[in-house]
Amino acid sequence: MVNKLYLPLCLLFLCVALSACVAKPDVQMSYDPGALRFSGDRAMELEREFVTRFPNRHSGQSNNRLAVKWLSAKLTDLGWSCSIDEWEIINYSRPVALNNAVCRLPGKSDREILVVAHHDQAPTTIQGADNNGSGVAILLHLAEVFVNENPLPYTLVFAFTDAEEYGMIGSRRYVETHPNLQQIIAGISLDNLGRTYYDGVKMELVGRYDGYGALWLALTAREAARAAGLWDVHLRSTFDQVTDQAAPVSLMDQGPLVAAGIPAFGFAGHFPESYADENYRLWHDPDDTLDYQSANVLGKSGLTAEALIRQLLSMDKFPKAFSPYLFFDSSGQVLQGLPLWLIFCGFVIIFFLGSVLGGKTSIQEKLLGWRFALPHFLGLWMPLLASIILLYVFVWVGLMDRYHAYPATTKDSALLHPRWPAVILFLLGLGVFFYLGRRLVRDYVNSTKHATHIQIMSLSMFIIGLSGVYVLWLNPFALLFFVPLLFWLLIAGRRGVGKILDLLLFLLGGLVVYALIYVFGFITLRYNLAFLWFMMNMFSIRMISFPTAAMITAIFGAGLALVVNPAIDRGRSK
Repeated sequence: MVNKLYLPLCLLFLCVALSACVAKPDVQMSYDPGALRFSGDRAMELEREFVTRFPNRHSGQSNNRLAVKWLSAKLTDLGWSCSIDEWEIINYSRPVALNNAVCRLPGKSDREILVVAHHDQAPTTIQGADNNGSGVAILLHLAEVFVNENPLPYTLVFAFTDAEEYGMIGSRRYVETHPNLQQIIAGISLDNLGRTYYDGVKMELVGRYDGYGALWLALTAREAARAAGLWDVHLRSTFDQVTDQAAPVSLMDQGPLVAAGIPAFGFAGHFPESYADENYRLWHDPDDTLDYQSANVLGKSGLTAEALIRQLLSMDKFPKAFSPYLFFDSSGQVLQGLPLWLIFCGFVIIFFLGSVLGGKTSIQEKLLGWRFALPHFLGLWMPLLASIILLYVFVWVGLMDRYHAYPATTKDSALLHPRWPAVILFLLGLGVFFYLGRRLVRDYVNSTKHATHIQIMSLSMFIIGLSGVYVLWLNPFALLFFVPLLFWLLIAGRRGVGKILDLLLFLLGGLVVYALIYVFGFITLRYNLAFLWFMMNMFSIRMISFPTAAMITAIFGAGLALVVNPAIDRGRSK
């Protein structure tokens, strides 16, 4: 077992690091709340015109292109300078034409405040009223409000983006084609802001695979709304900040902006918990119509966005953004920078220490024993890795669809109805790979000494430690998934009935992963077992990159190595 003094030292280290929190950024309001002019009635009028004129406007459809032209013409007539960006992607294994409308209102400075609303809709809807006719209508009316105040201190850029439903592709396109991202002061995404039962706005801060929205911008949004007596702007709880940053899969257009290092977040409607089921029912559903939209709600959402824009326009300096971080709203403290990184690094060190400490075997003997433990690990890891490559082959031959970023959209029949030939062939392939892997390892170990449990434990913990270093570089909050792996330090290579305890410890090691699969797949998306098909698609389209897939399978292989007996030919070993 790990040194008895180690756990108290770790707890002491954690307490010291947590005590190094700093005060939250100071936010001073400098705009005039009396200047707010947003009208919910006008926004409702614009939303009604937009969604009834352009239903069925999901990406690649004729109405999608017509909607973009209409939006561009609308703002051009107001006096904005607009352009349409056209490009093509592959979705559902078919070419899909995409279109962004980008409109600029030049200010005294070239530095820009970017506001985004996606004009596309999920293919499972008809009007797409709340998602995202509401955001488009608010942006249209904001364009009417600010055009009469030209010249503004900074340039306003209003972007109507495409393919948000397929992985924020339009906002990512804007980032990738922008000549100088340093010019962007802040980015704001508007989405799902008009339903009758919304009672405030919430902020989505997560980046697309990376980063977290700037805290100073989130606090500025909240204080700007408070200064005008507007709706509550709900900050993410500390727990939500941890899970958001541990699994940064954004579902709104702020994702690519945050990932590119732009201070950004997304505004969306906040609703009482009693409306959770109704909100899910209407999400990406044909019933997402004007019948559930409210001029009053649109007005309050729009005023909140206008208040933030006016505050940003009134500022001369903008705080520095830090990521990653944890904000404790009750105390006004922020954990960031070196103290937070010390916690991350200290946690990873636990696994390296677990590799060399424990048992009666010396460190040198453990390290020398890796040459016997390595074949056992490879015989379990390589089949898992080969199964990932098999999914790539399925896409190549057409057994599974090719997607540009994310697989299909939620509630899409492509995700809710698995392609069973692909599922069955994947499971058969995984079984064959494991058989071949174990067979090759057995042939090898019969000519050499087989590994002991201590040697396997040492190598497994080292592999997990290396994976932790990779995660530190990629996204340190993802180390949350490693916390239950500490249970694997207690696996002792027991025999007989004791094997059940080792298997239980192995399962406990995946506790966070199982919990996230359950919460995201079975509760949030309500996919039930179809979520496993969704996960297959995540790997097949490299939404999870190959290096990350290699790391995930290496960890799982290391855990299996602790509970699966080494592949030994019992007949020959007698």
